[in-house]
Amino acid sequence: MTSLRELGRKLKTIQRDAFRKKIENLLGLLEVEVQVLVLTTLAQYYDPPLTCFTFSNFQLVLIIEEFEQILDLPLEGKAPYKHLEQHASVPVIARFMKIHPVELEGKIVSRKQAKDFPQKFLEAYLCQLADKNEWETFMDVLTTVIYGVLLFPNIEYFVDYVAVDVFIASKTRSKNPITNILADVFGTLDLCSKRKKGKM
Repeated sequence: MTSLRELGRKLKTIQRDAFRKKIENLLGLLEVEVQVLVLTTLAQYYDPPLTCFTFSNFQLVLIIEEFEQILDLPLEGKAPYKHLEQHASVPVIARFMKIHPVELEGKIVSRKQAKDFPQKFLEAYLCQLADKNEWETFMDVLTTVIYGVLLFPNIEYFVDYVAVDVFIASKTRSKNPITNILADVFGTLDLCSKRKKGKM
């Protein structure tokens, strides 16, 4: 997260304002300090069959409206992102990132039926874009990395191909990823609960 914060700070005031108009509250999320102890404590109360946090006197349920507000990504006027079996092709991603498809293809790491982009490669590319003052592309690539590291993390230090696909669908087809983010949170909580046999 530290490197992403530093990259976000490369944006000057004008670009930062443009970024906020385009991508909503993602830069603000980079500045949030994660309280690991609070999250760990809260996770102990997660009830997988009910998909909520159960306390002695009440239940706490995560809802779409809260995620819309936190991320400042309202669903109104946009269709939810639906994962298709086909991902954006490398030439489409390369065009969007303004990088040669052969170079991009050479950076993709395949593992366990998944494709990933190394976070270090994308961050180095962001530094090049900042040095060249190519701010539009910089904002798109930064958002892609935020999607892969913060919103849809899969493997540490890599940006998942699916996260790139979600961002491209969001940018080009006005798809909203809120329902996917909420589902990913529940999926992660369920997975952790199963691994620990019901206890986090």
